[in-house]
Amino acid sequence: MKYVIRRYEIKICGLTRHEDVLAAAGAGADYVGFVLVPSSKRYVAPERLAELTKDLPEHVRKVGVFADASLENILAAVKAGALDIVQLHGNEAPEYAEQLRDKGVCVWKAAHLRQKTDVDFYADYPAERIVADAAEGGSGKRSSWELAAKLARRKCVMLAGGITPGNAPEALKKVNPAGLDLASGVEEAPGIKSKEKITMLFNHIREAE
Repeated sequence: MKYVIRRYEIKICGLTRHEDVLAAAGAGADYVGFVLVPSSKRYVAPERLAELTKDLPEHVRKVGVFADASLENILAAVKAGALDIVQLHGNEAPEYAEQLRDKGVCVWKAAHLRQKTDVDFYADYPAERIVADAAEGGSGKRSSWELAAKLARRKCVMLAGGITPGNAPEALKKVNPAGLDLASGVEEAPGIKSKEKITMLFNHIREAE
C-alpha cells in the first residue's frame, strides 16, 4: 500500500497484539503507541516491544507511554524497543523532560486541560508535542476541545480523549491539532483493536480532508 501524506497525523495507542500493530500501520497510522505503565489494562512489558513491532514499516514511529517512571527505566525501554518517542503521562516536571531531551530522547507530554492556566503551562512545557487528553487516559472520556484548540494555536498538539471514527472529523475541525491519538475509540476491548473501526477512522478522516 502506498503511504499517503495527510494534513493530520494519527497515532493508534494501547496496542498489545502484533496483528493490531500491522493493521494500524496498514491503514495509515503515523505512530503506534505502547503503554509501559504496569498498572494499565493495556500494559505491555518492554521485552515484548521487539516482537510487537516486527515488520513495522520504517515511516511508522514507535511511541512508548510512561507515567512517573525513573530515567533509567525509560532509557532502558527506549533501547529495548527502539522507541522513537517517549510520551510522559504522569506528573513529570519540565526539568525531568529536559533531562530526557538532553539524552537525545524525543518527548511528548500528556496534558489534562482543565483551565486557562493549564494552557499557559503546557505551551511552555519542553516537549515536541502535547497530548491533550481526558483526566484518565484511555477511559474514552472526551477532553476539553475548547482548551485544546487554544493550546493548539501555541503548541504542537495531539488530541486524545474520547476520539472515535464518528467524531474524528469534527474534532479536527474544531481543534485543528497536529493529529489525533486514539486508544479506546478503535477497540473491541482494552488492548484489543478493531480492524473495522481503524479502517472507518481513516476513511472518515480522508473524506474530511
